[in-house]
Amino acid sequence: MEFLDRLNDWVAKAVAWFVPVLILELVYDTIARYLFNAPTEWSYDVSYMLYGAIFMLGSAHTLRVDKHVRIETIYGRLSLRAKALVDAVCYVILYFPVMIALVYFGGKFALRSWKMWEVGGESMWQPPIYPFKTILPLAALLLLMQGIVQFIRCVQVIAGKENVNPKS
Repeated sequence: MEFLDRLNDWVAKAVAWFVPVLILELVYDTIARYLFNAPTEWSYDVSYMLYGAIFMLGSAHTLRVDKHVRIETIYGRLSLRAKALVDAVCYVILYFPVMIALVYFGGKFALRSWKMWEVGGESMWQPPIYPFKTILPLAALLLLMQGIVQFIRCVQVIAGKENVNPKS
């Protein structure tokens, strides 16, 4: 379990370096577009690929440190054991089926893209899009594995063990 926690922490730290790159890219394009009337052909593609990679690859770490969006009107008032029970049930009924589907269908989606050496059709630049499409099943796999770790932690809390989610 600690290996998966460290892996997702490492992925999040690596992907965090995409944020300043994205900011610089957007600033460059804005200056080129509005000051020099010379918009770039590649900015749109680079920005959605960087943002998508940041969002998707950072999501497993977000799950690990329990910073995902949650409506805590009722949940926030529950005991630690009751929260763990709610979380465990939701993992089994909702989370795992969705993540397994994302891994499976995202993998097929990415494989098809690799087979045809797909390029983007949103701009004149038309960059290779198959590496970006590979991020979907990879991120879903990281999320699935982290979800399994979180589920095990929920079961431990339900069983009365004190091993609660170590947050960093």
